[in-house]
Amino acid sequence: MGDLLSILSQASTSLAAQRGAAQTASTNLENANTPGYSRQTAVIVDSLPADRLGGAYLGTGAVLSTVTQSRDQFVEAQLPAAIGAGAASTAESTALQAVTALDPQAPGGLAKALGNFYSGLRALAQNPGNASLRTAAVAASQALATSFNSAAGQISSARGGLDSQLSGALPEVNSLASQVAQLNQQIGIARASGGRPNDLLDARQKAQDRLVALTGARPVPNSRGDVNLALADGTALVQGNSAASLGAVTDPANGGHLALQITRTDGTGPTSVKVSSGTLGGLLSARDGALGAAANSLDQLASDLSAAANAVHAAGYALDGSTGRALFTTGAGSAAATLQVSAAIAANPSLFAAAGASTAAPGDAAALQLLVATESTPLSGGRSSTDAAAALTSSFGASQASAQAISEHDSAITGQLQNLRQSTSGVSIDEELVNLTQAQRGFQAVSKVITTANSLFDALLQMK
Repeated sequence: MGDLLSILSQASTSLAAQRGAAQTASTNLENANTPGYSRQTAVIVDSLPADRLGGAYLGTGAVLSTVTQSRDQFVEAQLPAAIGAGAASTAESTALQAVTALDPQAPGGLAKALGNFYSGLRALAQNPGNASLRTAAVAASQALATSFNSAAGQISSARGGLDSQLSGALPEVNSLASQVAQLNQQIGIARASGGRPNDLLDARQKAQDRLVALTGARPVPNSRGDVNLALADGTALVQGNSAASLGAVTDPANGGHLALQITRTDGTGPTSVKVSSGTLGGLLSARDGALGAAANSLDQLASDLSAAANAVHAAGYALDGSTGRALFTTGAGSAAATLQVSAAIAANPSLFAAAGASTAAPGDAAALQLLVATESTPLSGGRSSTDAAAALTSSFGASQASAQAISEHDSAITGQLQNLRQSTSGVSIDEELVNLTQAQRGFQAVSKVITTANSLFDALLQMK
């Protein structure tokens, strides 16, 4: 009787093991298209110890030992760096590609406006007394100022837009950091009670991947099974069950653009923090790198060009014999954004200083010749205005091309690693259908054991 009860007990445990295998296969099939889900495997092992019967050892059935996740740790170790770098280069490339202000082929572009300005001066130099040529020269000067204003405005708007994206991403960053910290705690509790909380591990991995994509943070597992996350400068974003919080403040030293601060996991701060990877790092790199350099170069060119032109123009004489008048004016802040033709000259082109002396005839173009010569005069950077404009546009174009190439390279690496992860952790429907069928057959076989044991019980009871 005891042995029959033992068979029934063992069969019950084995039945539960087969049911667990079937449920695991079912869960895999149900989550075949769930983002971030890692395929699970039911591990069924012999039940120990075996029973001894005379000189033999009899098995005691099977038990469900655990349910594991399918993850390639070598691939998983490479993914965070790849995800962070890919997100950074994509964000930077996208931001730079959207800026057309320095496109040399764009209508009204800086290079064309500068060429038209000097063409207008040369045409006026042929006949300084011609009213229509004076009007055309003043119009070309205004068009040049407008081109500087437009380019500066587009760059400033682009940088401001990146600030908006930066601040807009911070709530998600802070929410994800809190999620990872909470999941660390929940996973620790679940592990302490035995077993492996695979669903919680998947949820943490998904939040971790997104957080890495945003900030470029690097995961640092510890012996307790927590995943800590540290930013590029080593500052902890998540530490055990605690999460830091990122914020943004205006930076007067950087034209009022946003700078990142962090309140640490222990509550101290806020203090400045460096983020050089992930989407946030890419946005900062685009804003303060290529776009910042372009804005500075554009301002320098506008300042140098207007200073050189004003020095010559102020020494020349208008048709009414007046002198000492600047051709361009600039306001406070950005020279490129505030560059304008003198209001008096814009209203009265006869005040354009073309002559070299107050007593000269209207046909005198001595001042104009000197103004035309500024086209090839080295400015503060050692280049002429045309060369400086060409260097500015080519440098920004090179930055755009480089960012795009790096983005494509990083995306290819990330895609390859994601595919490798999917090949290991992804659900194969065909394979899971086979596993489900195997579990079904196993369940049926164990059920047959129970049916047989019941029959033996009935026979035994009938004998008594």
